Amino acid sequence: METIHQYFDLNYVIRSLPDFQIGLIWTLETGAVALVLAFVWGLALVALIMPRFWWLRGPARVYIEISRNTPLLLQIFVLYFGLPLIGLVWSAFICGVLAIAGQHGCYLADVFRGTIESISNTQREAAKALGMSRFSVMRLVILPQAILKVLPPLGNQVVLLIKDTSLVSAIGVTELTLVGKQLVEQSATTIEVFVVIALIFLVITTCAGLLMRFIEMHYRVRF
Repeated sequence: METIHQYFDLNYVIRSLPDFQIGLIWTLETGAVALVLAFVWGLALVALIMPRFWWLRGPARVYIEISRNTPLLLQIFVLYFGLPLIGLVWSAFICGVLAIAGQHGCYLADVFRGTIESISNTQREAAKALGMSRFSVMRLVILPQAILKVLPPLGNQVVLLIKDTSLVSAIGVTELTLVGKQLVEQSATTIEVFVVIALIFLVITTCAGLLMRFIEMHYRVRF
């Protein structure tokens, strides 16, 4: 017991709770804003890569592949250090959020595309044969099934996005990871700080996963 106390100072953790609270607020804000933007961006991209917009599909697909296959941290750096070169000076928070939303929006676009394309063309043709408009077919036939199929991978993407918020610490956003680094630099302790941060992230991602699971179960029962 004495050995555990030697390496895990609970009193220091308690004294540092206000700092952890600040980091938690920034983490939640970053994750929430990035998630909304990623969802909107994903919907916009999936519209571009669908066959109806064939003239935009090539450039959109190239962008998606570049974004998905390059490190997110590198993209954060490109925005934060590159935008001032063209006269755009944005805060670290905005650059971090845009980078996270940009990459995760690309992942979501492919998730949305795969889900929509998984719906049988037979159902589309049958609905059109009944005289339904293109909008009605999408709203009443395609979307209800697509939403049910997209919820599990969407839940996984939400969890990944929350964990990726730690990367914005590299450009000075005071989220949990940067708070932990600052606390370590101010004291001789390390293990307890990062254990607490890991536990906080575990709680956040677990709650997000359970929420998405609840939404999925509710939707299944409803439809």
